[in-house]
Amino acid sequence: MEIQEKASYRWPMLGCLFFANLIFNGIAFNVVPPLFPRISQDLNLNYAQIGSLVGALPLGMLLFSLIGGVVADRFGIKKIITIAMFFAAVFAGLRGLAFNYLTLWLCIFFMGVSYGFIIPNLTKGIAMWFDTEELGRANGILLIGVGIGAGLGLALGAPVAAKIGGWQNVMFLCGGLCLAFWVFWLIVAKEREYTGIIAELIKSRPGPLDGLKQVFTVKDIWLLCLTEVFVIGNTMAVMGILPTYLVNKGMSETQAGIFMALSALTSLIGMVVGPYFSDRVGLRKVFVWPFLIASSLNISLIAVLWGWPLYLIWLWNGFIIGCGIPQLRSIVMELKEIGPVLSGSAFGAIFTFNRIGGFAIPWMMGGIMAAVNASMGIYFIAAMSLIPPILVFFVRETGRRRTNLAPLNYKNSG
Repeated sequence: MEIQEKASYRWPMLGCLFFANLIFNGIAFNVVPPLFPRISQDLNLNYAQIGSLVGALPLGMLLFSLIGGVVADRFGIKKIITIAMFFAAVFAGLRGLAFNYLTLWLCIFFMGVSYGFIIPNLTKGIAMWFDTEELGRANGILLIGVGIGAGLGLALGAPVAAKIGGWQNVMFLCGGLCLAFWVFWLIVAKEREYTGIIAELIKSRPGPLDGLKQVFTVKDIWLLCLTEVFVIGNTMAVMGILPTYLVNKGMSETQAGIFMALSALTSLIGMVVGPYFSDRVGLRKVFVWPFLIASSLNISLIAVLWGWPLYLIWLWNGFIIGCGIPQLRSIVMELKEIGPVLSGSAFGAIFTFNRIGGFAIPWMMGGIMAAVNASMGIYFIAAMSLIPPILVFFVRETGRRRTNLAPLNYKNSG
């Protein structure tokens, strides 16, 4: 009876993880790109500076995600995320006090430092509470949170700023929203208490350095880390800089924000469809690399299309990205060398690498757009998007139709 009650709380806990992703990783971060045209006027920013501002949060994450994953393996996700959420909320609000490029960059950077202790451990939470038969759908639901949040942030950033008196007040509002959820998390979120074999393994788990050494001896982890460098880096570059590109081509700020939100919202459909069929079929890779190739082709068309064809391509791109990304996270959890015991360290590594891409690729895209022309920046991202499907091809298949599943199954644990 005790085991059943603990297992049943995975759904309320998924709700906590979902809304954390929605508010912090979704709204609080993505509310900024549609405001960049307005912010760039007030703070006199160019494309290269906008790119570096987009990369400031990933830079903070890449420096601390590995530490965040390791300490969560040791002390539990509830404590670590609770502390980090408070600081993330504070720095989210402090963005509204920025008076030049440097002060805004620093606020976003320290917000990213806090995210290094939050975002990887949301995914670790999925590994803790769900078994392999539900992993794809649980990861999809978690990512739906960031999709909804991104859609809301991108669509509402500009009109809300017009209503409440400027982009600064939007930042204060985001900080208040983050603090409100922090209180909710403090009350509702729980740490999973294991029994049986997993409890024994956790007691005998390796120390932080030995755990990291074990994680980095797995070839597939390196391949997945490199894959996410480009997947997340390319996505953040496009989502961060494209609104300003569209405004400069003739869209209004509100239109550009809604345009960006459409892709985020269609990705939600993909995050249901892709994981559902991946779980049903029992395979992961085939639901990743074909979608990544298609996304590269779509991105290249952004530079030459306008009007309804551009909208159609953008809607389709959101869907296929939504289909593919959840499976990348499921593969990590299902690797037999990782399992739930080392998932925090593994995702700390994954998020460290993908934030290297999130920092460097927007900066490179913005630099190319400023030094050459805007279209070349789009083509650069399209070319970078061809690298991930090649890397995924060499990763082991981990779906249940293969034999290299993690040896730990939550259904038989506490």
